[in-house]
Amino acid sequence: MPHVVVVGGGGTGGAVAHDLALRGLRVTVLERGEVTSGTTGRHHGLLHSGARYAVADATSAVECIAENRILRRIAPGSFEENDGLFVALTDEDLAYLPGFVEACRACDIPAEVLDRAEALRREPGLGPEVRAAVQVPDGTMDAMRLPLRFFATAQSNGAVIRTFTEVVGLRRQDGAVTGVAYRDDVTGEEGLLAADLVVNAAGPWAQRIAEMAGVDVPIRCSPGVLVAVRGRWCDMVVNRLHRSGDGDIVLPQRGLSVIGTSSWVVDDPDELHLPEDHIRTMVTEGSRLVPAVAHAEIRAAWSAVRPLIGDGGSTTGRELSRTFKCFDHAERDGVEGFVTISGGKATTLRAMAEATADVVCRRLGVEAPCRTREQVLLPHTAYYTSHESMRSTTRRAPTATVTPNADATPAPTARPGAVARTVTTSRTATTGGTATTSTGGTTATSNRVLRVSRWKPGWPAPAQLEYVVPVEPRTTVLDALRNIRWHGDASLTVRHSCCHSSCGTCGVRVNGAEVLGCVTALADLPAGPVTVEPMANAPVLSDLVVDMTRLYDGLERSGRPLVRQVETTGRTPRAKVHRSGTSPASVRLEDCVECGLCVSACPITGTDQAYLGPAVLGAAARVVAEPRGKDVRSVLTWVDDHDGCWRCHLSFACSEVCPTGADPAAGIMALRGALTREHLRWRSDGHRGADRPADEERTAAR
Repeated sequence: MPHVVVVGGGGTGGAVAHDLALRGLRVTVLERGEVTSGTTGRHHGLLHSGARYAVADATSAVECIAENRILRRIAPGSFEENDGLFVALTDEDLAYLPGFVEACRACDIPAEVLDRAEALRREPGLGPEVRAAVQVPDGTMDAMRLPLRFFATAQSNGAVIRTFTEVVGLRRQDGAVTGVAYRDDVTGEEGLLAADLVVNAAGPWAQRIAEMAGVDVPIRCSPGVLVAVRGRWCDMVVNRLHRSGDGDIVLPQRGLSVIGTSSWVVDDPDELHLPEDHIRTMVTEGSRLVPAVAHAEIRAAWSAVRPLIGDGGSTTGRELSRTFKCFDHAERDGVEGFVTISGGKATTLRAMAEATADVVCRRLGVEAPCRTREQVLLPHTAYYTSHESMRSTTRRAPTATVTPNADATPAPTARPGAVARTVTTSRTATTGGTATTSTGGTTATSNRVLRVSRWKPGWPAPAQLEYVVPVEPRTTVLDALRNIRWHGDASLTVRHSCCHSSCGTCGVRVNGAEVLGCVTALADLPAGPVTVEPMANAPVLSDLVVDMTRLYDGLERSGRPLVRQVETTGRTPRAKVHRSGTSPASVRLEDCVECGLCVSACPITGTDQAYLGPAVLGAAARVVAEPRGKDVRSVLTWVDDHDGCWRCHLSFACSEVCPTGADPAAGIMALRGALTREHLRWRSDGHRGADRPADEERTAAR
């Protein structure tokens, strides 16, 4: 079958890989960082109903509601399905309501009008200004874990996902694109990868890839600022009932409330900044919808770039459609073997992939229908438990020819722990991006030295490299590391996706302490050099990237669903009345973000690799507390072992470093309590001195 190379490991690239693999094509995805480390992982996590676009952008609205329904079907258990409200606060908002409802219904978006009292009953977190509301089928997703389900399923069907592999050129022959030139930032190798067709799914970076093919795509990069505050101050997605504007949405996500977004345009998606006035606007406008956010602690503020379809005349990005477009460059520009997909929303990633795969198959003469509308996706954990490309100690590039990379960082000859060299980056590290732009950004206030632990496959030992990074007041450790990678030393590898402690991928040790880099501000650390090391108790794959397979194997076996009931968190229970008249309890994503910090800090895991570990035991405890259809007895039997919950010495280090309050130590104690009660019941039933059947099964298995 033909070989297709997909450039870009965001949600769109993952969905394209999934669709093409299902149609039987050979697929390789190349991503310069970790999957979902660009725009995909940094959006607010809204599962769009399309209502936001119904009045001014009906095409996008219809796409969103159609894909909303499909995603709920093919990715069950991935969403907080609590609906959304569009809230009227002023006379102008009320005047907007009739046309809004009419537009929603014209786009087949269910819309129920609520008076003030009913709106407050369904969402008590609303402010006193509310005059009326419209309920629509919005929801909340995990911005990283939904795309991981596409990547996992693509892998299971033969797709190869190569992370930390940047496309540096396209191979062209007789006017056609016939492959890609790439640089592997783990091994330092450069090579050529032949392809029958190349799909450009690089999001805001798509124009860079298009230029390599000698073509142009009309993409406008439109950043927006988002702010996450501590506390889940609403359970429904709350929108302002007016034309889209700044700070007009508050979205619950786990134990946070995310407020968004602002909008402007830039030429370079790597040249972002974080205007303080945008942050203030988010909080001010968001608090009109949900007053509690005004006094909540800011957990994180960041910016993300939307790749919008439009010409250079746009000044804010607001006026551009949120629809997507697939460019067949053979038809449009006379360049065979090259297709670009851009625009769209996270909600429409599957539809974007279907449109792209249709073009690809037509160009390659492949007759295979799309099957992604009905194919249920594998769980997100399967991406890690089946992902082999970075585990090999001799990571090999799937190339026809391989040449050394002259710019690659050589293996240091210095002893472990020594400073091998110093690199000074030339651009300011700011939250969610770098440097300043024409919209009035801030300037660097100081420099910080980062001493980063480096190791690559083939190096005899780790080495500590020193980097000087100019910073601003809100610069985080992750911002500084990303700044080094994009503007100082591309060979530095670090895993990240979101910027507000929701994905859990940027776990590192900073000055010896386990933290998430995205919410650890350099300004909050003691003066002097900042030491950054990979997490402990897991094999290092490259620099700050560790192998999470063992953790995800355990999480997968625990069977813990991703979504939980809100009532188990201590929040005051409330009924939620749906249009259907039912009153299900509200749900939320689990607190644990699978970061592995608890495993890194655990003294037992460091000495006993057979120990299940605090993250896995915490997940098992959640299944016992809230089974959600899972077999509690089998979970208890599994953890009732010397290497299970009884191995823990209760140092509580795991809970101390947990960034989300999941409290794995409490989960381990809960498991012990449940097992103790079960053991006592067995003995009270007259079985004193005899092994329980579960004990016999475990002994036999050994």
